Amino acid sequence: MNRLIVLGVLSGFLILLTKCGADDSVPHSVQENASGENKDVDVDSSAYFENAILNDATSPLPYWNRAAWHLRNARIPEGLQDLDLALEADSTYGPAWSAKADALYLLRQFDPCIEHLDVCLRYSPDHIPCKLRRAEMHIHLNQYEDALKIINGALRLDDQIHDAYWMKGVIYRDTGDIENALSSFQTSIEVNPSFFDGYIALGIAYSATSNPLAVDYFNSAMELRPRSVEAKYNCAMYYQELMLEDPSARKIALDKSLALYQTILEIDPMNASAAFNQGFIFLEYLQDYKNADFWFGQAIEKLPYYHQAFFNRGLARESMGMESIALQDYNSALELKPDFTAAALAKGRVLGSK
Repeated sequence: MNRLIVLGVLSGFLILLTKCGADDSVPHSVQENASGENKDVDVDSSAYFENAILNDATSPLPYWNRAAWHLRNARIPEGLQDLDLALEADSTYGPAWSAKADALYLLRQFDPCIEHLDVCLRYSPDHIPCKLRRAEMHIHLNQYEDALKIINGALRLDDQIHDAYWMKGVIYRDTGDIENALSSFQTSIEVNPSFFDGYIALGIAYSATSNPLAVDYFNSAMELRPRSVEAKYNCAMYYQELMLEDPSARKIALDKSLALYQTILEIDPMNASAAFNQGFIFLEYLQDYKNADFWFGQAIEKLPYYHQAFFNRGLARESMGMESIALQDYNSALELKPDFTAAALAKGRVLGSK
């Protein structure tokens, strides 16, 4: 999933849920039962949450906590039911409206999600997670002015929200204000030096101008998450697209790109894009058609409907004088994508040469 909707992502949502909803007044391993006696209860069990609800059935908090427990375990329908119970206990409980909006987003029920966020802001106008999620929906709909208004309102309440600065960076980047985008992304990592997505955003932004600072930011992201495919892939693309006049420097950059793609395949052996891009480097930049043939074949094994891989393997084979099997690849590409003009032209070229 693209990280356009930051807090709509399940992991981020659950972190917020557990941070804001945990009942710290209850010990993690001991809880009073209905008779008033202490009883060992697993905090990660239905019994724990049922006892909490029995002890305080009119409060929205125990239902909200049980909703968080369900959602942590990917039981979204059960989580939604408990959020409804929390709202029955207190219809003005902003965190429940906010959490329900997130759950609806995960179910791709976007209109109800927005409706719940609006209700959340009506009852809890200063509820920061709800403000951020509503701003994110505005960004998703390209309603940048509305998004900025909400984000700035959240930052007036708390100027240390790294996600808010990241979202401002997205807005500035998408509207062509690169200087302010870079400034906002930079602020996001200054506020939170462990903010992975801030480093990625800065790396991508600097990559667009072939600025070597991109590598520093990608390396910082990789230090935070050593097995991150995203950070390695973006860094590999930076080296791949780096146009250098010195042939030896260009070769060094391409070798670094190939090495990163190899590392990605060690982490994720089914990553078709890492295989395809190696094929593209060998085909387009190194004119090593044998290796290009191999890597496009690897991409096809990993993703059998990869029409671009069939087409490019056809180019590699045609360049090696293997017109007959190149023609098979062009036909395969056209079967997968009948309106693939480049493949149709290549097919016509091979047929015309016979």
